Amino acid sequence: MSKHSVYLVGGAVRDELLGLDVIDRDWLVTGATPDDLLSQGYTQVGKQFPVFLHPKTKEEYALARTEKKQGQGYTGFICDFSADITLEEDLLRRDLTINAIAKDESGTIHDPYHGQQDIENKVFRHVSNAFIEDPLRVLRVARFAARFAQFGFTIAPETLHLMRKISESGELLTLSPERIWKELEKSLQSQHPEYFFNALQECGALEALFPELSWPVDTSKWSHFKQATAPQKWAYLCSASMPEPLKLMQKRAKVPNQFTHLATLVSEFNHSYKLPLTAIEWENWLTLVSAIKRPQPYQRLVEVLSSITATDCKHWQQLREQAALVSSGQLIKQGFSGVELGKAMKEARQNSLLDQTNPLIQK
Repeated sequence: MSKHSVYLVGGAVRDELLGLDVIDRDWLVTGATPDDLLSQGYTQVGKQFPVFLHPKTKEEYALARTEKKQGQGYTGFICDFSADITLEEDLLRRDLTINAIAKDESGTIHDPYHGQQDIENKVFRHVSNAFIEDPLRVLRVARFAARFAQFGFTIAPETLHLMRKISESGELLTLSPERIWKELEKSLQSQHPEYFFNALQECGALEALFPELSWPVDTSKWSHFKQATAPQKWAYLCSASMPEPLKLMQKRAKVPNQFTHLATLVSEFNHSYKLPLTAIEWENWLTLVSAIKRPQPYQRLVEVLSSITATDCKHWQQLREQAALVSSGQLIKQGFSGVELGKAMKEARQNSLLDQTNPLIQK
């Protein structure tokens, strides 16, 4: 690689400057052609543009490139990978200044668009007006808002203006549901995914992409969810949305089943019940959510519901444990069978719940 120049770029440099652990490293190569890398044992994996895997480390190396907008959406670009494309030209096409910083093999930082200053000032700022050509960047900025919430980053006014223009243009609707969900799910893996939705709302993208989502939600209890699973966070963020519109939104957005099921159950409870409930209501609901048969999903569900309702999760668990004490075997010995056995089970569970001292049960 002696006649070529290699740079560490993007997120790895940004995270290093922020004092974060660097997980993935992306490398940029200038002054090279695909044949140059192939001849040195690199494996090409990119379809749209040449990306190569290092023969030993398997890290990604991309040729420097420029892009020209040709069509709609985030894929409507013509790329140029000429060997004479400079580092500055490649960095110019990137989304934010904090992602347009490079470090060469000697450790020297190359920062032509002042990303280090924006890191210091905690600002998300676009590199050039080409930002507006890619609607996916609205979602990327929103995801960064969630990921780096603890640092207090804000979106530069001029960048927010471009994000609004993208939202107004209708180009967000050219993004595939899978691509949108990919960015959203990444934000759910952060400790503060609500910042993702706040950023989308601020630029008008939330109404365009998720019009059925009731926002904002009460985040005063969000501290309970920092270590929650991504489906639990999604369920909490959807909890204020009405059940039927929520189902339509999740279907349109192709949200995975493990997310949709939990979010729907939380929304339905939130809009259909008011605590405390009668023993009959609890027995019906426990049956509806398969609490006895599926204790682990029930645990995840009530962790969300107890936080939303500001109640103790152990009381929700006590409901299930009390209902589960009722044995069908005992009732069968008493002569119950078929439909009558089912009725007897329900009544026995209701009586068992009624006998329990639990603040969630209405006496």
